[in-house]
Amino acid sequence: MTLTFKKNANTIIVYLSGTLDTKLSREVEEDLEQLLHQFPESDILINLKDLKYLSSSGLRVFVSLRSAMQESGKRLKLCAIGRAVREVFELTKVAQFFKIYEDEESALEEDHSEEDEDHRDH
Repeated sequence: MTLTFKKNANTIIVYLSGTLDTKLSREVEEDLEQLLHQFPESDILINLKDLKYLSSSGLRVFVSLRSAMQESGKRLKLCAIGRAVREVFELTKVAQFFKIYEDEESALEEDHSEEDEDHRDH
């Protein structure tokens, strides 16, 4: 399992690859919590294109991150979810609680269109 990230405007884009299972979920959760503290004003987009396996413990990482971000008024988005990982989200009925995008570009485009709307409101 590897976790890398980059900053794009007001969004931290996180890339997860490999498997997110019981053994690794706590470490990944700690890494994501560190990003929340390091970039408190940023939303997070997690690109799951290269995540091959997700256990229920791994799924819990996303649920707890979503809760923490909602409490601070920030958004968590997911994108590029492969079929095996998507099935975990859908079978557990958790998918409905997340903003899920086909790819990174469409998730980031939504941010730009919302910013444009904010500017028009003023």
